[in-house]
Formats: sequence, C-alpha cells, structure tokens
Amino acid sequence: MASKATAALGRLLASVFIAIRRYGWIFVTLFVAVLAISAITEREATPIRAVQPVVLPLPDNANLVEPEELLELLQASFTKSLDQLTLSDIDIERVEEVLEAQPFVGDAEAYVDADLVLHITAEQRIPLLRVIADNGQNYYLDLDGVRLPLSPNYTVRVPVVTGKVVPWSDDYPEKPDHQLQQLMALGHYLRRDEFLRALVEQIDVSATGELTLAPKLGDQVIYLGRYDAKETPLRLERLKIFYREGLPYEGWRKYRSFDLRYADQVVAKKA
Repeated sequence: MASKATAALGRLLASVFIAIRRYGWIFVTLFVAVLAISAITEREATPIRAVQPVVLPLPDNANLVEPEELLELLQASFTKSLDQLTLSDIDIERVEEVLEAQPFVGDAEAYVDADLVLHITAEQRIPLLRVIADNGQNYYLDLDGVRLPLSPNYTVRVPVVTGKVVPWSDDYPEKPDHQLQQLMALGHYLRRDEFLRALVEQIDVSATGELTLAPKLGDQVIYLGRYDAKETPLRLERLKIFYREGLPYEGWRKYRSFDLRYADQVVAKKA
C-alpha cells in the first residue's frame, strides 16, 4: 500500500511540475500584471508637487493674461485646492480646454513630468486691431478675427479703428464683403508691411464706408477711400513711394492731407 501511495504522490508531483512548466508563464504574467496595477494605483494617488504656468509673451514682450490668472482659472475648475491634487485628478485634455476658454489664450499645452509637476504653457492671442466704434463697442480683433475684450494688464499698440464701424456679428467671417472682413484684410496688410506698420495709428470709418488713415506722427490725414481688395494695396504702395521719394525733399510737415482715391497718383494738399 505504501508503495502505491508513494507512486501516486510521485505521479501527482510530476503532473504539477509539468503543469508549472507548461502554464507557468500564465502565473508569471498574472503576477506581473498585479504588480503593475498596484504600482499604477499607488502613483495615481500620489499628490502633484507643483503647478507651473508659463505665458508666452506677445511680440512686444507683454502679457494680456498673467500666469497667476491661469492658476485662478484652473483652481475654479477643481473641487479641491491645487496643492491637494493627485495625479488621478489631472485630466490633461480638460486642463487645456479650461485654459483655452480664457479669452486671451489661443492655445494651451499641459503635461505632468516625472517629478509630478504639472507644466502649463499658454500661447496668447495676438491683437491685430482695436475697435473703438461710435456705437460704443470697444474690443480687439486678433489675427484670426476673434473678438477679444480689453485687458486690465496691458494695452496693445495696434491700429485703432474708429467711427461708423458696423456692430459686431458672430457670422461676419462667413461674409466676404462684411466691413469687419475688410478691416481685417487691411489690418493684415498693414502688419505685414514694416513701413506701413510704423506709419499708421488710426483707421477712421465714415458713414459711407470711406476709410481715412492717421499717421503716428504729424497732423496729416490720409484719404484711402472705400476698401477694395485689388485697389487698396496699390493705393498704399503709391503712398509709400510718395513718403520715400517726395517728402524728404520738402518735408512732411508742409502737408495737411494725402488723397489716394485718384487713379495712379497721390494728391497732396499743403497746410
């Protein structure tokens, strides 16, 4: 009987050994998976060490929104204070969406590094024009045509559009002939040209849609006429030639106005 029991035990141990050799990788895999899940769970519960916001400055090295304002905005989106956040509380996509809802933030990037520091980089929207209309509206238009409020932190030096500007309309980008579309096109043209960017301070809109430019220096007015995608750039080129070739000889102070509305010429009136 003892020999039979011994033989049966031997067969059992042999079967167990074969099973371990054959299926041992499953147990090893399960064991590794349990360890991995445990490590991930422990890491997810680890507190964030710090939140470091960075605002990329505008071309003139200024900020319309400050890093502290981004922290306040982020804080308002969580139910617990920022210094109590754990890794599991951080949804990177949601953090970026919250920050991009700030009017002056065009794009936001966020990530958590190996030291559990939440890094935030915010790219500001760049104002192209400031509108101060007779109807009381006062706002910026950025490079993409997005309406921005005024910033309590900084006033951007861009051409100011005054006068009979049409009221804001959310669907104006869908209308090529809309006045705001035309002002955007003119603003981009001025911004791309170094000479004109330094020259023009104000764009005044008359009741009939005529545009008058005011330079940053002097009391002259420049009659540009109604905006036309083909004709307006030609008129501005004639103005540049006149400034460069005509004014140095007599001096710009002798003139009170330049009229660009006539074909192939600049009509200058002396003071």
